[in-house]
Amino acid sequence: MNAARMPGSRAFLALLALLWLAGTLRAFALWSHEPLHAYANSYDQTRYTNCFGFHPDRPVDVPPQQNSPEAPYSKFRFIESDDPMCYWSSELVFTGATALAWRVGEALGLDGPHDVRLVGALRWSALLALSIALSLAWWRGGEPRAAFANALLVPLLFSDPANTLYLDTFYAEWTALLAAYALLASILLWRDAPFGRLRFVLLALAAFALATSKIQHLLLPMAIALVVVALDRWRLGRTGWRALALVCGAAAGSWMQFVQLQRDNPMMDAIAQYNRADVVFTALLPESDDPRGLLVELGIDPDCVQYSGLHAWELPGMPEQACAGFHGFGRGDQLATLLRHPRLAAVLAGHSVLALDPWLAREIGHVEGGTFEVGPPARSSIDRVLHASPVLRLVLLALPLGAALALLWRPGARRGSHALELAVLTSVVMLATLAVTVLGDGLADVAKQGHLVINAALACWIVGMVGIAVAARRRA
Repeated sequence: MNAARMPGSRAFLALLALLWLAGTLRAFALWSHEPLHAYANSYDQTRYTNCFGFHPDRPVDVPPQQNSPEAPYSKFRFIESDDPMCYWSSELVFTGATALAWRVGEALGLDGPHDVRLVGALRWSALLALSIALSLAWWRGGEPRAAFANALLVPLLFSDPANTLYLDTFYAEWTALLAAYALLASILLWRDAPFGRLRFVLLALAAFALATSKIQHLLLPMAIALVVVALDRWRLGRTGWRALALVCGAAAGSWMQFVQLQRDNPMMDAIAQYNRADVVFTALLPESDDPRGLLVELGIDPDCVQYSGLHAWELPGMPEQACAGFHGFGRGDQLATLLRHPRLAAVLAGHSVLALDPWLAREIGHVEGGTFEVGPPARSSIDRVLHASPVLRLVLLALPLGAALALLWRPGARRGSHALELAVLTSVVMLATLAVTVLGDGLADVAKQGHLVINAALACWIVGMVGIAVAARRRA
């Protein structure tokens, strides 16, 4: 039956519209708040804003790149700087569009400072447009359940303060979330669709956007691509066009990130040193039975055990200056250490799951003008429930993994189903993101760097509940 002639189609579309409106109103309440409610400004944001020469509007004696973890800023202005720091990322799409709009405004006589809420409006508009396009595509394809579940993510998940506090900032977390959403949803939407050039390009672009959003995600799209290859081979006996598109986009994104990692400049050197220091001092040493012995094993001055538990930015200077021998510690040494110490690896894995709490970052301020003040929106976040119940949080994280194993163990009619594909892809996103976060940055900032983990688990839970409810209604 043609989707446009489905019984009750107008009522169904009205229901979807109400969901999008509810999510937008929820996000708007935070986006438009005075004073600004957002995650505090940090050095991470400077990596992107410096590409276009704008920074928070502060007194002239404050260095433009100086972070302000105590509170966010709502006003920005263009400031001349000799600092060449600029991190390549798909996040620059939003940052660049904002800078362009501000420049055009200045050319028209609208002098700064400029309101950061513009980038928040762009971010939410992109998310809303994507959600509408996906739901309409599923609806037209005769999949109203998928259309409803997709729209339901807007008011329940994407407009949660743990996500929307990123709207009025220049962090890359929202871009990564948007790219991951576009990628997984498109994979599921076009599961049985014939090859099309536009579909191929869009899927490849989504993979590229995710791989280039943050260093942590440079290999995630390739992991997803390999899983789709395996699922296609199992279900179809061949590799489908979706897998080829994913491989192309993921390979291009990974290549760009690997090139970036080879850039010889102070920014990339500082990122590398800080990440390796966080691995040593927040992950390996605190979990080791013999911290001094482990440092000797790694070729690092054993007196550096005094820094165990500290973040890299808390060290007295750059890590290579603070600890003799640290310059010789690399990623290969880290992996070799975990292989030689399986107990350490197991304990670290367990603690990394616990470190995902809280999902809504509380170590930085949320309210402009405050001092590490956590704003009222935090009380409406689902994180409040998850933080209060560790058991519920662990069940949430285990659900996609359990569903994937169950569907793989007893495939039957479910072999190659959308449910299996959703569960497996969600599990890959969660496991790969958490593993790379811990291996790349220790336990220094797991909740923020592993932001996609909770999002993926919640999305799988919401979609799964819709599926179960519909199936139960059909059997009744």
